[in-house]
Amino acid sequence: MKRLVADAGPLLHLHEAGGLHLFPLIGEVAAPPAVLAEVRVHAPALWTAALPSWLKVISLSPTAAQRAAAWRGAGVLHAGEAEALAFAQENRPDWFITDDAAARLVAESLGIESHGSLGIVLWAAARNFIGKPEAEALLTGLEQSSLWISPLVRKRVRLALVDIFPTA
Repeated sequence: MKRLVADAGPLLHLHEAGGLHLFPLIGEVAAPPAVLAEVRVHAPALWTAALPSWLKVISLSPTAAQRAAAWRGAGVLHAGEAEALAFAQENRPDWFITDDAAARLVAESLGIESHGSLGIVLWAAARNFIGKPEAEALLTGLEQSSLWISPLVRKRVRLALVDIFPTA
């Protein structure tokens, strides 16, 4: 099982697409308070009672909090992305999960492997956790969600699905 750190985007987008069940197939997700605050603003009905067992709220060290504040202050990242990435830099998860291009660039510059909502779906399909119909439905759901996906990325993701399921 992988150790993941996520910002709010993939949690929201996969929720909108009906794909949150993919996270526990991958591993445990750590998220700082700012990420949960963003999720509650954009999806207030999600997790009103208790958080799912695969999602852990973490606290930032003073050093990570300072780093996150610097990224926010410089206008590089928003609060949730900055806190999640500062935690990831300090704790070195297997994957940093983000749909934000700036957060992905910062993560990669720090040597942190990052993936987004589309990558989560493709990973689950490639590992046979989901079949082609579910993968296609989730990709369609992501295309209809609040996640902006360029036409080129849409095409590449659909071609990747053909590679994963060549005869299905």
